[in-house]
Amino acid sequence: MQALVLLWCVSGCTHVTLISPYDEETDKSVTAIGKSIDALMTQLDSDPVPAYTSVKPSYDTIRAEVATLRLRNDARPKNSLTVKQIDQLSAAFKDVEDQHKSGTLNHAMVPVARSQLDDAVGAILKLEIAKRELQ
Repeated sequence: MQALVLLWCVSGCTHVTLISPYDEETDKSVTAIGKSIDALMTQLDSDPVPAYTSVKPSYDTIRAEVATLRLRNDARPKNSLTVKQIDQLSAAFKDVEDQHKSGTLNHAMVPVARSQLDDAVGAILKLEIAKRELQ
């Protein structure tokens, strides 16, 4: 009888998913955002740092790409961890832009900012890759 109950439990239990599945579009979008950020940071890695107005279109494009990525991922169920990581990327990017806008971003700060942004992009990519490997 116990074996029958155990068999019933095992066969009747459904697979529980605690996180959203892999999303190829998110993977591609994050990779593209990473490339855009890298291109911007390469421009900023000058002494002196170029004027904010000269690179503002790059900031605008990246900000829009991150907002679109967040919107997509917020709509996906069980995806709060990815959304949190996107919010962290967005906040780090906003910090760099705010410093640049205010004129306080200097050449010595660029490698630190690049590292923080790379870490944020990398975290999102690592999570999506892990999701893919779980499938």
